[in-house]
Amino acid sequence: MATSNLQVTKTAAARTLGSDLARGARAARAVVPEVLSPVGAGLGVGAVWGGIVGLTSLKRYSDGKISGKDAVLTTAGESVGLGLAAGLGVLAGNVVRASLLVTAISASALIPFLAGVVITSSAKILWDRSIKKHL
Repeated sequence: MATSNLQVTKTAAARTLGSDLARGARAARAVVPEVLSPVGAGLGVGAVWGGIVGLTSLKRYSDGKISGKDAVLTTAGESVGLGLAAGLGVLAGNVVRASLLVTAISASALIPFLAGVVITSSAKILWDRSIKKHL
């Protein structure tokens, strides 16, 4: 009799563990696109902004206003800085949108958008005043 109770307990534990693992895998699949969207946004914004700054730097280099090294550093610094800031802004907007507090307050997309704008602007200002200054 004790063996059958032990067998039932092991089977129930295995079912519970399997159920927990499956739930964890479903949650991971749902979370991964949300986590990767800020990375994609940051890369996209950084690439576009890097191209714009690169063209501007090329013009300034052609006119003899800056050196080649300064042109490269300016382009790289701007594209990385704005790319990181945009990624952080999208991440902040996603977090605010996903929070239960905001969904309880309003279904509006304005609050997550404003959070993203504030974080993006703040991160870019911090980048320009700290890291970019040393490039």
